[in-house]
Amino acid sequence: MQQHRALILRSNRFLGSSLVSKGLISSEDLGAANEKFMAAIQSPELLRNASILTTLLYDLKVLNEAKLLEHIVEEYGIGLIDLNYVELRTLRPMNAELSLCWASSTIPFDHVEGTYMVASCYYISAPVVKYWEELLDGKVVWYAASMASINRGLERIEEIHAAEDAAAEEKG
Repeated sequence: MQQHRALILRSNRFLGSSLVSKGLISSEDLGAANEKFMAAIQSPELLRNASILTTLLYDLKVLNEAKLLEHIVEEYGIGLIDLNYVELRTLRPMNAELSLCWASSTIPFDHVEGTYMVASCYYISAPVVKYWEELLDGKVVWYAASMASINRGLERIEEIHAAEDAAAEEKG
């Protein structure tokens, strides 16, 4: 996770600014969330879940996730997806690290004929979009997703990777 620290900092800073400029939170709310976020990124145990969005949604309860998702879908014209209804696969063929997915609350969940389908809570954070589009090096179709959907999706992918690792070890 430490290797993604710069992306975590940039993406959260940009997300916070975007939320304020869109009128979804106040600058005071962002200041309070930034304090909690900066404390979280100092702790290796908390870094995995360090997120301005998590703080605003769950700790401070000052951001309505439904309004945020509605804004993203309407403003940017991207789809909305619930990864609980998607058959997720390993990320390894896409060269996507699980730690990067956690750091950016983003999951490339499918790849068809040179096009990647990517779900994210951080679509309005330009550094996240830029990073993933450069990493995947192909056409990307973006989807907005809730934090719960992304987190559960990442947990499911961790289980898939663990099963793959166990099978590889067994073959030995």
